[in-house]
Amino acid sequence: GVNAGVTGESVLDFDEMVQSQTDSTRATIFSLVLVALIFIFGYRQVGRPLKATACLIVGLGYTMAFTTATVGHLNILTITFVPMLIGLAIDFGVHLITRFEEELQGGHSEREAVTTAMVFTGKGIFTGCLTTAGAFAAMAITDFRGIREMGIICGGGLVISLIPMLTLLPAWLLKRHKSGSPQRHRTHKAAARRAESPEFRARLERLWLERPWTVLGIAAALTVGAALSARRVHFDYNLRRHRCAYPPSVQFEHKLVHSAEKSVIFGAVMATNLAEATALEARLRNQPTVGSVESMASYLAADPGAKLDWIRQVRRTTEPIDFVQPDPRAVDVHDLSQTLWSLQGYLGLAADEVAARGKTNLLKDMLSLRAALGEFRTEMFRGSEAEQEQKARQLGAFQQALFSDLRDTIGALQTQSDSGGLRPGDLPPALRNRFIGVQGQLLLQVYPRTNVWDRVPQAAFVEGLREIAPKVTGAPVQMYYYTELLKQSYVEAAGWALAAIVLLVGLHFRRISSIILALVPVALGALWVVGLMGFTGVSFNPANVMMLPLVIGIGVTNGIHILNRFAEERHPSILAKSTGKAVLVSGLTTIAGFGSLVLAKHQGILSLGFVMALGTATCMIAGLTVLPAILTLRERRQGRAGK
Repeated sequence: GVNAGVTGESVLDFDEMVQSQTDSTRATIFSLVLVALIFIFGYRQVGRPLKATACLIVGLGYTMAFTTATVGHLNILTITFVPMLIGLAIDFGVHLITRFEEELQGGHSEREAVTTAMVFTGKGIFTGCLTTAGAFAAMAITDFRGIREMGIICGGGLVISLIPMLTLLPAWLLKRHKSGSPQRHRTHKAAARRAESPEFRARLERLWLERPWTVLGIAAALTVGAALSARRVHFDYNLRRHRCAYPPSVQFEHKLVHSAEKSVIFGAVMATNLAEATALEARLRNQPTVGSVESMASYLAADPGAKLDWIRQVRRTTEPIDFVQPDPRAVDVHDLSQTLWSLQGYLGLAADEVAARGKTNLLKDMLSLRAALGEFRTEMFRGSEAEQEQKARQLGAFQQALFSDLRDTIGALQTQSDSGGLRPGDLPPALRNRFIGVQGQLLLQVYPRTNVWDRVPQAAFVEGLREIAPKVTGAPVQMYYYTELLKQSYVEAAGWALAAIVLLVGLHFRRISSIILALVPVALGALWVVGLMGFTGVSFNPANVMMLPLVIGIGVTNGIHILNRFAEERHPSILAKSTGKAVLVSGLTTIAGFGSLVLAKHQGILSLGFVMALGTATCMIAGLTVLPAILTLRERRQGRAGK
């Protein structure tokens, strides 16, 4: 039978968007459930984590309204913003509730605990939100529209999600029971049940606080190893490798790419007149990166002398042919079966002759046709009498269409003009509409000699075309500049994000040393994750390169919270306190938010989730181990200087 399918740019874009919607919906549900479970398990209670999760959902609703009002639509990049915000915005509630519970365990009332959490931890939450939102906002000033929209939606969404976390959540934490008594006695019981947790974290943290030089040595070794491994990471420009492999349009595209005699994509060059088109075609054919050129120029400019003689001869040959009106009745299947049976017999005799002459390829085709005729005859008589009548009507309609098409074709040959050369109006509509513009421009389709999905041959092909036709366009040209603009936009966004974060951290701490310390987890975490990418064979691509500005914005929040608590107590112990626990839990929830994208079938979204989850983990580890070790050494040095 015939295996038919539909592919092409429009179909691929549609299927890709549908798959992205499915992946994002699945990731949203999974991340929301996983984030809530991490919160509940980490705090061994249900009430407060669910309150924070409810505030998160309220913030997401606000963000949806903000997106509708500002951008008005989602694209294949921005459609992933919900699972991202779930992992990021829940961190606000994690830090607030963690500090609230620590104050309750210290014997303070609920109102005092909320006040302390809002005043001290709230500053870090606010600054951390602005730094992460700043990383997204930096994307909003790039030249790439999709990236700008991602920056607007996620940056604005983070700030909007902060509002219910700092207004609705504190009100819920202070809400009294119907009996009128606060939950203080219940909190103390819960605190008693969780008393062993800070002690365990304190014992764990002493492993590196008591050995700061060992920690720095290990960090240095990991950094050197990551730097060496990072050299193996490159940017993969091939867009075909980052699509979902399951939609039929993608599968048929792969079949075309691997079976077609020439590339399925081409450069498009426009000529204003026939002379220019002929000259361009000649120059393009001489390009070493060009495999072939398709246009009507060579046909329209050819000498018509010999062809006019052929046209006259064809007209004389076909002139006597006269078609009667096709029979509109249903086919007599018994008569047709008898005719096909005779044809099978002739094919059998011919096959014997072909086999005797050793023409194996022709013999294979003839035997295949003979077998197909047998199956067709059997299929005609399969089913009920009504079904056989339906098949007879279908065969009759096919027969009528076939002979009508043949009559039209012969009629076109009989009426060909022999008065002059080929003119654009003489072309069949399919060719004329494709190669001739409404104002007379001529299209030249330039096919590459090699695989232009890969960057090096793509660049050579595009640059070669631009030497001849500076205004060339087409899929290879668009991909070449699209991917380069995408990469440069994210690199530019990373630079702006770093500048904005340095400014915000400087305004928060007002000390150069604090700015440098806050960036330590970012620098180490970013280098470690790139090293892990090199170790695991993962490359940057147009989807996961988004991690460049995001890792900066997300990673610096760990440093802000840790330094904020250190400035409050002047002690490098972090993990044993609520801040360390909040950094750990919020890191896990962020990993869950981005990690949920790993469930995607779209390869670009999957790779984004993988590298962002990995980057969040490395920044969190650097913040909880290396930064406290540096603070320990700093305190020791200042202590010796004081003595």
